[in-house]
Amino acid sequence: VERVIAFDMGGTSTDVARFDGDFEYVFEHRVGPVALAAPALAIETVAAGGGSICRVEQGRLAVGPQSAGADPGPASYGVGGPLSLTDVNLLLGRLVPDRFPIPIDMEAACARFDELRLELESSVSEAGDDEEILEGLLRIADERMGDAIRHISVRKGIDPAGYSLVAFGGAGGQHACRVAELLEIEEVLLPGDA
Repeated sequence: VERVIAFDMGGTSTDVARFDGDFEYVFEHRVGPVALAAPALAIETVAAGGGSICRVEQGRLAVGPQSAGADPGPASYGVGGPLSLTDVNLLLGRLVPDRFPIPIDMEAACARFDELRLELESSVSEAGDDEEILEGLLRIADERMGDAIRHISVRKGIDPAGYSLVAFGGAGGQHACRVAELLEIEEVLLPGDA
């Protein structure tokens, strides 16, 4: 595959980059408050990962940029964490609990989601059913990741539909197909050791 968009979705963020026969570089960039004049791979990072916290903010659903991190982690890790994208995928049946390397606490994820639903219902007249709320949270995250890909492609006059999306990272496979659909990318590659 000669034209690739790398899609690395981990626990706290998603990194995307483009390969079109050669790597794309930036020669000036910022790392925190420091401006650097040195060549580096052009990688766009967005605060959307499996640990991104799902909440209600000013009567609307919000995802991230805050992250549950690894400790306490998502609610389903069973140590008091907040509702996160991992929990949303679990509650929608997109994750198989017995395939996880750690025990998954479905009740904790349900309890945190119930709290979010009650908060949303107190803010708006029609919150929707559980599946609509959960799908809405996923849509927010997917759009944010799609925007990161648009930043490295569309904003530079490049149509991402002509590329293959290579998904990796701990959460990449959970969102790759939906992100590809947003961008009209027809091929998603998921390496065995993603």
